[in-house]
Amino acid sequence: MNKCLLLFISLAIAYLNPIFAAPPPAHSTQKKQLIVIDGGHGGDDIGAKVKNLQEKNLALQLALLVKQALHAKGYRVILTRSRDVFLPLPKRVAIANETKSKVFVSIHFNAFKSPQPSGIEIYYYNKGAKERQAASKKLADIVLARMIATTGANNRGVKTGNFHVIRETLMPAILIEGGFITNPREHASLSDTSYIEKMARAIAEGIEQYLK
Repeated sequence: MNKCLLLFISLAIAYLNPIFAAPPPAHSTQKKQLIVIDGGHGGDDIGAKVKNLQEKNLALQLALLVKQALHAKGYRVILTRSRDVFLPLPKRVAIANETKSKVFVSIHFNAFKSPQPSGIEIYYYNKGAKERQAASKKLADIVLARMIATTGANNRGVKTGNFHVIRETLMPAILIEGGFITNPREHASLSDTSYIEKMARAIAEGIEQYLK
């Protein structure tokens, strides 16, 4: 067997050997971080309802799409609910706390007696540990900026709130109000699957940016 052939075989073996395989990307350990996504309401708890749109269904649809978008980026994701069931608020919190999720994102949609209000707003809890407050606000700021840039929706800002799921969770936590189903223009947008998909990508990109 000539020397050239021996060299070729040696190189081929080295290439196929796992020891010589290309190392994983430097950020691969980061992408293994766990995220909990909470689709608000569910089951008998419909939330807001206008014509064909029910908040519980929209929240679940968006939560599933956010999970899909985050999976594509390599993150681990747990949904508090993956189907149309009611889940008590303490149980949603327990899922996040017991799994030691890096962030918690609860998804909701708004409604008002007047059809005029529109836009996206995000809440965080501003009491308790200062570090968690600051982290939650940072997460809210980043996610909202992404959502507004992607959807063109009215920016209603980052606000503070005393909602159970963002108060009792131990990690940075936000509650998204993804638009008003009582506003005719937003009702039409939220009835469009492609619009919900854009929102999901924006939320996933915001979470990724925060975790970097």
